[in-house]
Amino acid sequence: MGTKSDKINPFVAEVNGVIAGFADLQDDGYIDHFYCSADFQRQGVGDALMQAIFNKAAKLTLNSLYAEVSITAKPFFSNYGFVEEEAQSVAVRGQKINNFVMRKLLG
Repeated sequence: MGTKSDKINPFVAEVNGVIAGFADLQDDGYIDHFYCSADFQRQGVGDALMQAIFNKAAKLTLNSLYAEVSITAKPFFSNYGFVEEEAQSVAVRGQKINNFVMRKLLG
């Protein structure tokens, strides 16, 4: 779906010197990576990463953001105004993984 790039410049969240999560936004609005360690969930790490994405999107004057989101991440993205565009099943290392393409309109 997204324009995956070999070049990422992720935001990295650290808590007391430990990497708690990371996220990357491609220039076309594709959130290529978004991860928060289970050890740091519900502590504001995901919120801080999403805010960093929104800030970068504003600097890039993007019209929308989109991501391929797991079933467990779907409520988190929904809370930030992302809406499901389609459910999909993708092959990852020989296994079928179900996820959702979600988009948030900006501006």
